[in-house]
Amino acid sequence: MTETGQVTVSDTVRWLHEEGLPRLVGVAARMSNPVVAYTVDVATGTVTAHPTTSVGAGSDVFTLAADDLPHPQGSARRLVIIGVTVSDAVLVVDLATSLGISINADQPAEAARAWVMQLLLNPEITLTTNSAAVAVTGAARYRRTYIPGADAMIINVDDRRPPVTTVTLNAIDEGPDHLDVAADGAGEMYLGSRFWRLREVLRIGDNSWTTLASTLTTASGN
Repeated sequence: MTETGQVTVSDTVRWLHEEGLPRLVGVAARMSNPVVAYTVDVATGTVTAHPTTSVGAGSDVFTLAADDLPHPQGSARRLVIIGVTVSDAVLVVDLATSLGISINADQPAEAARAWVMQLLLNPEITLTTNSAAVAVTGAARYRRTYIPGADAMIINVDDRRPPVTTVTLNAIDEGPDHLDVAADGAGEMYLGSRFWRLREVLRIGDNSWTTLASTLTTASGN
């Protein structure tokens, strides 16, 4: 990740994982429509909540300062950091608002791995996949198995708050919710009628993944 002004993208991501993500969950609890995504401006810390688009009140974006966010209570749920927008804001998506979301790329596993590692930070979440490219042998709360009816590589995300979210790698039938990643690491995030252009998508390459997966396997006692 690259830097912007006095505050870096890394600083913003670190803050989100330390306390920001659970505080964003508190923002969603106050809004009438489900919040599909948040953007956090790297330079100013301004947070913008993006509810689902619908006719009537409650679908307009809502902006507030990071200091005005609710105090963290509970977990980060299914929030994942996607990347950095072209306007230098960190994009966070709530996977719980989508039954199915796809990652389309030459190497979709790289972005999927970044999501997996973030989701596993939440002890409430369990993951199931049929893909060797994103599996971790013996990791607690992450199982690789045959998934009936799955004709593509998928990851099921379950935090015991139904319904489960299914992440599909290079979906054959693309739905309204999808992340398209270009070869240079830029991308486009679509959530219904909402759209963000990303200058950098968070990804984990093969070498880094091997190291991280080995650490998770060791921590699980395998």
